[in-house]
Amino acid sequence: MRSRRGFTLIELIVALVLLLIVSGAVYKLLVNTQRVSRAQAERVDMQSNMRAGALLVPADLRMIGYDSVVAASTQLGVARTAGSVVPDILGMAADSIAFRAIRAAGMICSFPAGNQIVVDTTNYYSAYRLIRATDSLLIYFDNDPATSLDDGWYARGIASVGSGTCPAAYGSRAGLTITLASGSTFRTPGQVSPPDSIQPGSPFKTFEVMIYKLYQSNGRWYLGARSASAGETSLQPVLGPLAAGGFRLDYFDSTGVSTTSVPRNVRMIRVTLIAQSAQGVNATGYGGQALALDSIVTRVALRNAMR
Repeated sequence: MRSRRGFTLIELIVALVLLLIVSGAVYKLLVNTQRVSRAQAERVDMQSNMRAGALLVPADLRMIGYDSVVAASTQLGVARTAGSVVPDILGMAADSIAFRAIRAAGMICSFPAGNQIVVDTTNYYSAYRLIRATDSLLIYFDNDPATSLDDGWYARGIASVGSGTCPAAYGSRAGLTITLASGSTFRTPGQVSPPDSIQPGSPFKTFEVMIYKLYQSNGRWYLGARSASAGETSLQPVLGPLAAGGFRLDYFDSTGVSTTSVPRNVRMIRVTLIAQSAQGVNATGYGGQALALDSIVTRVALRNAMR
């Protein structure tokens, strides 16, 4: 009868050592693969976040113009003389900007009273959102029809917004009735000196004063926004996290020279965004982890930049 020989202690030890070596190699490979996958996911999120900001901020800034004529008022502590042509930029700094953001535009179809208009919301109408009573109205005044030198956009406050109907000449289409704030009026159509300052068919726009600013919260940096027109006092996060100094605005005049203090001279704004990953990453799977960074630069030519 043949006897069966078992494993010796040395053979068992050798087998266990080989098993540990192979298991360690597999574990390290899995950990490195997980780190690389997480790094890629973090970078995708960071770049997606950055691209969203590169679309949102320039889209708002691109509507800044120089064709507005205001009534005597004070906005963000800045006194405006009645009838003066002013830029839509109300305040500017390297990490923040305050400006009049266009929210709706279209055509007036009826002018029922000196402090009321009806706007056509079917044709020639576009809106970023619904018109609010906290918005302001810009309406085009032709003033003296014999000359274009006195034409311009005049700003007025809004008291209320309600439903309305355009007259039969406009197909009795649905519209919105906008009533001006107390004390605000327009010249009545046909009024002499100057005549025909406003007529059905005149264009209009609405705007709110928006503020974009870089701010810090819980040790991380974000781009925040608030509507001064709506009375908001706290910044709401729009983009982030960003690197320290990750939102920068550089302002240039018509000759390409940097300008830092005169909004009326600004013709182009360079927007720099430096995004930061939410967590530390390591693209190779080896060594320590660190927050990833990526940046994008967008140049925005302002509306009516030739003026």
